[in-house]
Amino acid sequence: MKYRIHTVIISSFFLMVASGLAISHYTSVPEATNSTDQPETLELQTIMRLLLSDIDRINEGIYTGDFGLIELGAAGINEHPALSEESLSLVRETLGSRMEAFGTFDHTVHTRADTLRNAAQERDMSRVLENYRIIQQGCVNCHSAFQQEIRYERMKRQ
Repeated sequence: MKYRIHTVIISSFFLMVASGLAISHYTSVPEATNSTDQPETLELQTIMRLLLSDIDRINEGIYTGDFGLIELGAAGINEHPALSEESLSLVRETLGSRMEAFGTFDHTVHTRADTLRNAAQERDMSRVLENYRIIQQGCVNCHSAFQQEIRYERMKRQ
């Protein structure tokens, strides 16, 4: 009798654990994404804050010698969500014919972020620093050329 109760208790325990794991698994499985879903878009201001966070992450990685952080920050810059239609329209209408220059700055930053990620993967700090400097300069150049004007136009529309 003693062994039967013990066996029943242990069996019940394992049954509860297995049930809990099964429930956990089936409730945490992500739903399949619909192929017609649009990619995530964000407002310009939100994207800029995300990019600043990525720059901070790279900076910390450089100062601590953590190539994983550098790689993560570079990937974040290169793969940020697209501009929302509203923000894209604001930028296009504000910059007009200067939109090509904006695109050039954007292309430079993205290209160098990809190169920076490769340099981090190869643990090449010299290439990391070279590309990081170019990314920073690209951001500063774009902000110097367009930030005030875009910010003013955004504030007018609110």
